[in-house]
Amino acid sequence: MANVTMTISEFNDEKFRDLLPPIVFIVLTLIIGVPGNLVVLVIYGKKYAKSVHRTIVWNLAVADQIFCTIGIPFNIARIVHYYSFEGEWTCVVFVVLLYFLLLYSTHLLLLLSIHRFRKICFPLRTQISLNNVNYWVFACFVIAFILSAPHFGLSKYEQIKVGHNLTGFSCAISLSNPSIYSTAFSYGFLALFFVYTIALVVIYSIIGRKLYIQHTKRIRKKIIISTKKAISSKMTKIAFAISVVFAMSYIPLFILQITEKMINKDDLNTFQFAMLRIGERLYLVNHVANPFIYGIFDNQFKKHFKKLITCSWRHDETKSSNRDSTTGTEVQLEQFNNTIA
Repeated sequence: MANVTMTISEFNDEKFRDLLPPIVFIVLTLIIGVPGNLVVLVIYGKKYAKSVHRTIVWNLAVADQIFCTIGIPFNIARIVHYYSFEGEWTCVVFVVLLYFLLLYSTHLLLLLSIHRFRKICFPLRTQISLNNVNYWVFACFVIAFILSAPHFGLSKYEQIKVGHNLTGFSCAISLSNPSIYSTAFSYGFLALFFVYTIALVVIYSIIGRKLYIQHTKRIRKKIIISTKKAISSKMTKIAFAISVVFAMSYIPLFILQITEKMINKDDLNTFQFAMLRIGERLYLVNHVANPFIYGIFDNQFKKHFKKLITCSWRHDETKSSNRDSTTGTEVQLEQFNNTIA
């Protein structure tokens, strides 16, 4: 016989057990993402010369850090209080913030890709420079705010009948009964990110072809040429890897949101249900993976990270403060890096 005295708290506990695998996944992204993005902010903020690449990457790390610090705990809270989430406006504001950070980081990624594209494919044309890059970053901010603002009218907060004559309140990723506007908006976002993904594929296909042609024609006349191409190739690899992670982490979310009604969750076993819920939250990977990408493709970042964790930066800064009086080579190289970035 059914337990007619079951409470909302007991329903929350039951849902918590069902969602334990995705909760573990979310907690892991929190543990990895917060210190990882903090390291990027410190290293790029203190150890890299001012450049367009550095400016975009630093702002991208700011967006990811805010997402990890605020967005991931919010995701945990709405699972823990699956049927007892209090405050519609709290739900609305946080959902809008998550969409804003998603869109802001996405447009920064596009800006970074376009910058690499113009540097490699059209080096003699007008480029994004230190003088105007902040205007481009601000444009990404404004576009993200405009596109995320409609979520103020498309609340994810809903009333749910949980049985036993009880009514719960949920701040869900996917609504159980989405309105036509919410469904249309989900399709619109899927289309938008599909277009962005195609754009990134086209951009890096052209860049890859250009780099291949340059490689086959390269004649090593001066070391400065090989240095320039190595730095440019490194930055392009970083931008490309970030783009791949973006596509692989966010597209599943929008596909699952649209196909939610086609899936009968009662027919899923425990493993399949857990994978479905983790798939809905794969977008978190996009906001914690970048520090690992920099560590893989950027030896300079890796070197600074090792100095950071071994507390040897003070000696490095003392050495750096005297470089102008001892030699002009490092200064010239820094200026050169700034020019090609």
